[in-house]
Amino acid sequence: MLFPTKGLKAINHKDTHYRWIYRNRAGKNELWVEMSASAAGQFMIADVPRVVNLEMIPKAIDFARENGWDPLKKADPFRCRYFKGSFHHLEA
Repeated sequence: MLFPTKGLKAINHKDTHYRWIYRNRAGKNELWVEMSASAAGQFMIADVPRVVNLEMIPKAIDFARENGWDPLKKADPFRCRYFKGSFHHLEA
């Protein structure tokens, strides 16, 4: 699975630059995030509701980093879901 390249937006969170995009794939709304400086590093995919506000992006990054997402190493995408006001890790 490749990280998309068109339509990316930038965010600087805790002095680290990330790129993100909101997508609808196969009827599911997803937020994709990767570290800008990582070359082919692990990225995060969060299942989110139809309406996404910009406050969700830093929350998703914080949750993922606290739960094992390492955007500097090559690995399968870190998956999580926004549910009832918070993010939850999805086991592979």
